[in-house]
Amino acid sequence: MNSRRLDPGELPREERRGRRERHLLALTGGGYRGLFSAEILAAAEADGGVPLAKRFDLIAGTSIGGVLAIGLACGVPARDLAELIREYGPAIFTSRPLSFAGLSKSRYGNDGLRRAIEAVLGKPHAQRPFADVPIPLVVSAVQEGTGTPHLFRSNGAAAGRGDEVPTLDVALATSAAPTYFPPHPIGDRVYVDGGLVANAPDLVVLTEAMRQFGCRLDECHLLSIGTAGPPRAGTVEGAPGKFGWLARHAIIDLIMTAQEALAIDQVRCLRPGTFLRIDAKPARRIDLDDASAAATKMIVELAQKAVEHTKQTRAAEWRQFLAHLA
Repeated sequence: MNSRRLDPGELPREERRGRRERHLLALTGGGYRGLFSAEILAAAEADGGVPLAKRFDLIAGTSIGGVLAIGLACGVPARDLAELIREYGPAIFTSRPLSFAGLSKSRYGNDGLRRAIEAVLGKPHAQRPFADVPIPLVVSAVQEGTGTPHLFRSNGAAAGRGDEVPTLDVALATSAAPTYFPPHPIGDRVYVDGGLVANAPDLVVLTEAMRQFGCRLDECHLLSIGTAGPPRAGTVEGAPGKFGWLARHAIIDLIMTAQEALAIDQVRCLRPGTFLRIDAKPARRIDLDDASAAATKMIVELAQKAVEHTKQTRAAEWRQFLAHLA
C-alpha cells in the first residue's frame, strides 16, 4: 500500500491548489455473482448518502460489472441494482432448448438479459447513445472477428467523442460470455464479453484516467470490487480435449479468472495513490450462472462480511472514497 493517502477534502486549500486527484471505480465481471458487487455498492451508497456515481471521476466495468457501471452512471440506485439482479437472475440463466449445456449453441439466450437491462435503465435510457451517459464511463468488450479489445466510452471519458451506439447494445456486448451467451452484433461488428481481456478492469480505468485527465499514477485512488469468484475456476479431470473444456465451460472460466488475478496483482505492484480491493472467496465454488436461492444467500452473506471487514481493517480508505465528490 502506498504511504501517500490523500483525502483532498481534508487538505488545506493551499495544498489542494493544482492537484489533480482522481477517484476511480472498477467493477469486475462474474455473472450472477455480480450480486456481490451490487450489495457492496448498495452499502457504500447508503453510507455515503448520495448517488454513488457522484463519488467517482471515472467508472469502468466488465460484463455484469459493466451493466452495474452503466446503471450507476445512469442514476439507478445501487440498492435497486441489487434487487433487480435477484429478480431477473433466474430468468437470465434459463437454459435454451437443444443447447446441450452450451455445446451446440450458447447455453442461454440474451432475451432475459435484455429485459433485465431495460428494467434497470428504462427503455428510453437503454436506447440512449452510450456517448450521452452523463458520467465518465468505460465498458470493455472484444470484437469477435478480430480478437481486438474495444473500450466503449461515454463522452466524459472520451473528450466528447464517445461511442454513438445504444447503451443497451453496449451492455449486451460486454456480457456476451462465449458458450454462455450469444455474441452481440452492433452495426457491422460482433462483440463478445470483455472479460476475455479485462475481467477486472482495474488497469483499464487507471490508464484511461491518466490518458483522459493527465493525472499521475499516485494521484489515482482506485476502489475495485470483485464478484466472490472461486480461487481456481475451470477444473477438469485428466487431459481433456475440446469437448472436456467446453462441456464444463472450463476454458472461459479459466481465462477470466486468470486475467482477473493478473490485473489485480499488477495494480498492487504499480501502487496507485490508494488501492482498495473488496472481494471474498467462498467456501465452495459459486458458478457464474448459479442463481439459486442457496447461491443468493451465500453471495449476500459474503458481501455483508466483506463490508464489515473493510470497515474494520481499511476504514480510512472506505471513508475517503465516500467523502469525495467528483
